[in-house]
Amino acid sequence: MGIWDRLHRRSDEIGDATVAVVGAGYVGTGVVHAIAQSPGMRPSLIVNRNTDRAVAALTQMGVDEDSILVSDDVNDLTAAIRAGTPAVTPHAAIGADLPIDVLVEATGALNYGTETILAMLDAGKHVVSFNAECDALLGWVFHERARSNDVIYTIADGDQPGVLFRLQQQIEAMGFEATALLNCKRHLNVHQNPDTGAGYAARDTTSAHMTTSFGDGTKMQVEQALVANATGMIPDVRGMHGIESTVANAAVDIAAALSGPGRVDFTLGGDFGAGVGILGTHPNHDLHEKAMRFYKMGDGPDYFFFRPYHLVHLEIPLTIAELILDNEPLATIDAPHVAEVVAIAKKDLAADEDLDCIGGFSAYGHIDTAEGAAGYLPVGLVEYAKTTQPVAQDDPIPLASVELDDVTIVREWKAMQGIS
Repeated sequence: MGIWDRLHRRSDEIGDATVAVVGAGYVGTGVVHAIAQSPGMRPSLIVNRNTDRAVAALTQMGVDEDSILVSDDVNDLTAAIRAGTPAVTPHAAIGADLPIDVLVEATGALNYGTETILAMLDAGKHVVSFNAECDALLGWVFHERARSNDVIYTIADGDQPGVLFRLQQQIEAMGFEATALLNCKRHLNVHQNPDTGAGYAARDTTSAHMTTSFGDGTKMQVEQALVANATGMIPDVRGMHGIESTVANAAVDIAAALSGPGRVDFTLGGDFGAGVGILGTHPNHDLHEKAMRFYKMGDGPDYFFFRPYHLVHLEIPLTIAELILDNEPLATIDAPHVAEVVAIAKKDLAADEDLDCIGGFSAYGHIDTAEGAAGYLPVGLVEYAKTTQPVAQDDPIPLASVELDDVTIVREWKAMQGIS
């Protein structure tokens, strides 16, 4: 029986799973719409500090605005969720007391996202996250907290890490071994900032900071750190190689660029589009060599498995489906992180300078091994940092050169690292 048939049956037998979506921006609104069109689940609650945007996410798909409850009262929201009335609230913390089965964190906010994820896990709610920035920094903490509360924390299908994990599952089911997991990047300018990237933001109708985090590569570096920590694969060098190639030549070029198996990296330029790829080998290569050549996969022994797209919010129903049907996460982190994303100065930084956020003017991120990143500021904490010493452009920012705010995400990271 297919997964959608199973969802229909679950709905008929016990009703739809109630899903809360935190965030009503570009991704959050898309998540609401994708869940609404999927069997066995419904967007029961939208959390957004600007409730008008949350209401708009519902009215865009035909919900009558007069039928939407906007409230911060637990009893009223509980009654609405149980009655199937769409509900909106500005307060994420209230979700801990509501009849919600699954919460989707789709804000991209770091401290707010961390507090929301931890609060929901502690309240016994499953959490699906589109917040790669939080996961790259604190993924192990989230998984440990989920295990201690007998619930599931998982990243979502749709973003490149989720698509990579699905592709890895597929090739492993055919007996192949993944030797490298790759994100595909079309162009890169580590010094891009919200001003120089304004044209791209206007073109794509995305925020200036989001657009800059794509352009300067930080988003991709963060995503590959997430992949590294879930798989144990590591970067060859700080920032990875960025392998210039094409789909046709990728198997040869990637294998030549990497020092060995068990690596994360990215392709740069070429004809990869917004895809992901895996370099894989088969332990019984001689048995399948002729067939793989016939199937237009090349001569081997290294093969490039490629998916040319990722559809972000449109794919999240699969994550939720496997969670509510089989209690299965898409991926887990069950050991200390093997990789971290180091903050690199995007410009000369003066002493006593408040740093801004990911996708800003202050810093870009480069993945490194956990050992290589030791003693440096992670890019996920940049917006909570103030310099105490100058840092030159393109130098990694030492932890000793900054003061950090006393906020939840900083405390959790320090505790994970054993830093007092």
